[in-house]
Amino acid sequence: MQQYSLMDGGDFMKKALAIIVSVLIVLSVAGFSFAEEKKHSTKEMHVSGEVTAVDAAANILTINGEKGEVVLTITDKTKFAEGKTLADVKVGDKLSAKYSEKDGMMMAWEVITKKEMKKEMMEKQQKEKEMMKMEMMDKMEKRQKEIEKE
Repeated sequence: MQQYSLMDGGDFMKKALAIIVSVLIVLSVAGFSFAEEKKHSTKEMHVSGEVTAVDAAANILTINGEKGEVVLTITDKTKFAEGKTLADVKVGDKLSAKYSEKDGMMMAWEVITKKEMKKEMMEKQQKEKEMMKMEMMDKMEKRQKEIEKE
């Protein structure tokens, strides 16, 4: 009877290498799908409405928006307008917040008054109008040059 050792013909090394490569492929695919899931959970959301609860000790702010109440978690990264903090917010204030979901919690990253939100929107619209105007002028200049060439 012939006995084979684990190292005969390099079969053991080939099998071990194949197993290691397979495990690495599985782990990399799992890592990509986890990264993709994380990407989707950072979707920017907005809420505007009246503040219905403030718990500064727990860093929680509740705003009653059009679609119901949104309980926001405030972190040290949350930006407040005009140098304010969560301690300055009172029940009944009209606020707008930008937030995203993370680990099942709504994490606020910007909290501003509705007035400031409207101002931001107006500025954004004005910039868009200016960009459209510039694009239109560029097109007109190009068309004018084409006409002059003819």
